[in-house]
Amino acid sequence: MEKLIINRKIKIKIRVTDAFKTQVIEELQEGINKLDAELKFLEQRAKKMITELTLKASPQVAAVREQLEYEKQKREETRMALAEQMKIAGTLENGNEVMQGEIEGPLEVKVGDKWEEIMQREIVFEEGRIIAIR
Repeated sequence: MEKLIINRKIKIKIRVTDAFKTQVIEELQEGINKLDAELKFLEQRAKKMITELTLKASPQVAAVREQLEYEKQKREETRMALAEQMKIAGTLENGNEVMQGEIEGPLEVKVGDKWEEIMQREIVFEEGRIIAIR
């Protein structure tokens, strides 16, 4: 057997532009807004549930309060992480390339191919268009 088809990962990179930074910041802000709405809803729901359980003298009050606090904390941590990512996005320099993810793709390999070259493939996008395949 002189050749074989394998699957390998291909890096996807984006070249930073003003439009890219704006898009990323808008998406992050949208995520923050969604988390803010969820936090507000959780607080309203928590007050209502705790009031109802307290009136019924339910022993579940502490467990419900603890679970709601846990859910709030998770969302607040995620919100802080998104805010930090927004700061980082604002400092990206135009022309730099940032990793956007990976995809898998088939490749025919044959005797004599250089393994390092095969595994280092990447696709670079700018403004939604492929500008390089390396």
